[in-house]
Amino acid sequence: MSLADTRVIAAHNPHRRRRSKDLPLYMRIVLLGSSVSENSQVGNFILGRAAFDSEAPPDVVERVGGRLKDRHLIIINSPQLLQRNISDHQITHTVRECVFLSDPGPHVIVLLLRHEQCSAEDQECVEKVLHSFFERVYQHTMVLSSQEPTETSDILQNIIQKCANRHFSLRRSSSPDDLLQMFEEIVKMNDHLQCAEAAQCFTVKQQITERLSEAVKLNLVVCGSDGMIKSSVSEQILQQTDRRSDVELHDRQISVIELPAPARLSEEEVMRQTLRCVSLCHPGVHAFLLIIPDAPLNHEDKAETEKIQRIFSSRINKHIMILIKQDSEELSEETQSVIERFGGRHQFFGPKTQVSTLMENIEQMLEGNRGEFYSTETFLEAQMKTLMKYDEIKKKINSIDTYLLSQGNEQKISLSMKKKVLTDFF
Repeated sequence: MSLADTRVIAAHNPHRRRRSKDLPLYMRIVLLGSSVSENSQVGNFILGRAAFDSEAPPDVVERVGGRLKDRHLIIINSPQLLQRNISDHQITHTVRECVFLSDPGPHVIVLLLRHEQCSAEDQECVEKVLHSFFERVYQHTMVLSSQEPTETSDILQNIIQKCANRHFSLRRSSSPDDLLQMFEEIVKMNDHLQCAEAAQCFTVKQQITERLSEAVKLNLVVCGSDGMIKSSVSEQILQQTDRRSDVELHDRQISVIELPAPARLSEEEVMRQTLRCVSLCHPGVHAFLLIIPDAPLNHEDKAETEKIQRIFSSRINKHIMILIKQDSEELSEETQSVIERFGGRHQFFGPKTQVSTLMENIEQMLEGNRGEFYSTETFLEAQMKTLMKYDEIKKKINSIDTYLLSQGNEQKISLSMKKKVLTDFF
């Protein structure tokens, strides 16, 4: 099975079909592009406010809600799916995110294309991405260009024709109301059905064998501060597992998701991305693969490991394996300390590493965990315990403040004493 043959499955019920004459209360729009700034510009234009950050990481899929006239809109923004150098694995992973965030499915998919950069390679990329969603995708798709054409592009015109000639040119005189009208026309033309409800959308291609569909799924989450290394490891796992026999893979269907580096995100975004990541791994994460280089670990590597353990709690230690990107098998004291802090499991992983060896080690970890996994419930329980700890800290500090005041000392507790209280708890 090649990655290009994979369709992403969205949870849906065949009895949920809706054919109302009224337009849907919430209209879900997916923006696909190749530029963070252009995607943000279009998303902000639709919502009429600065909802999307033009400097956001390109590999982050964002969901933002808003109102246009009397219509509720949900915008799912994916600014990397139409990049020429995107890999099959990244396409599958990002499409899965778009499906999850637009559940039960998008009403409209908007292709953000540039006239001067629309080549045969771009057309191939567009077709590969769209076919990763579902078969009748063009019925729900339109093209939007933000620049005036200097000359007619036959390739762009071909893509527009496949989208039933639906094309919106974003100019200074353009109004969001005009674009909303086109969205509504697409919904009406599709008999008010969203993508997930129309003609077995989000299904797996019939060429995928019944055995693979019934195989036990193995959910892996790749963590680390270096995005390129994470993608490299993910590619290595998926490409090699695709060629290996069932015996060597223990009859497992492999799913790999990359966790954005927590150290680079705000606290709120970290929680949102972490919850999204764990939620995508139904029924839970079987193994976290934390990639670190050998010493010296830089500040970002250290911050990454500390934040992962704080966010997921010590319960992640049962489900995590450290992957060390180096040729030598000699470990520094600093690296050994990280390994011990996360439960002691590690493996050296390089370009020549056999994926079957990694799978065997993961299987041993699963046996030791008796098939348990790190679920959404596990993550939420960890967050509740953290909140309870903060509540206890606040009460303890307040009690010390009260005591000092009762002793006639009106000066509040010092910062050093409060730090000591925090240290006692963590």
